Amino acid sequence: MRPSKAEQGAQGRLLGRRWRAGIRPLRWRWAVLAVVALGVVLGLGAYGAIRYRLGIDLQAHRCLESSRVFLIDTFTGPEEVIQGDLVAFRAQGLGVDAFEGRLFVKHAAGVPGDWVTVTPAETAINGMPMAQGLALAPALQRDPASFIRHERVPVEHFWMLGETADSFDSRYWGFLPVTQMVGKAYALF
Repeated sequence: MRPSKAEQGAQGRLLGRRWRAGIRPLRWRWAVLAVVALGVVLGLGAYGAIRYRLGIDLQAHRCLESSRVFLIDTFTGPEEVIQGDLVAFRAQGLGVDAFEGRLFVKHAAGVPGDWVTVTPAETAINGMPMAQGLALAPALQRDPASFIRHERVPVEHFWMLGETADSFDSRYWGFLPVTQMVGKAYALF
């Protein structure tokens, strides 16, 4: 025996309610999943924005010839720096007012305990030649002999060098206190 139209309508309404009731939890699950995913994306973005900075060297003549754009990890401390690492720092007391407060990226050529020898011909770290000459001495209006030294890199300091002969680096201004370090830098391109 076939159900009457009224019975069929009641069954349809019942099935419709069950179907809609099954869909509602799915909607909520998708909404919750979307909110959680958005929170994760925003959280990771905020973390990245706090931890990392971009440094761009716009100079026509750069002291790091191989790179122009750097990723700076501000969460790395001086204890994580090893000889040869790129380090970003804010210039303070380098003897040239135009550079005061500017962001620099150079190689940590000397770390605490290393021996630095500067002569008019070359700069050596632990006896290994690292840079040639003192090309900027005339521009700084100083006699190259005034930069001659043989010293040990003190605790909580670095000896910074660029890659070019005319890089304004530790040959001219001495040791960099680790308090000026912004973070470890990575060359992007």
